[in-house]
Amino acid sequence: MKRYGRMVGLYLALLIVPIMAFANPVKAATPNQETGRYALFQGSYTTFDLKRKETYVHQAVFLLDTHTGEVKRYINKIDENGRYIETWLPTDLPSADKRRPAQEGK
Repeated sequence: MKRYGRMVGLYLALLIVPIMAFANPVKAATPNQETGRYALFQGSYTTFDLKRKETYVHQAVFLLDTHTGEVKRYINKIDENGRYIETWLPTDLPSADKRRPAQEGK
């Protein structure tokens, strides 16, 4: 009889957990929901100075859009006119399609 009591208790436990999940559902993310869409990362990137022929490694904060895969880099600086600029810059290079068409045969 103890064996059957344990089995019944196990079956009840297996039934109660899914019932509790449906009784208190967690709201699923919808495509229109912005929560959790962006992630911030700290990392480094490398630049090359053509005039000095030197490579530099910079530390930065990056913003990842998890819906589109787009990555932007945070910058803040004072421009040549003395204005403070704070913005996110795209990290991808413009594709060849966006540039002027290449002249073939030359």
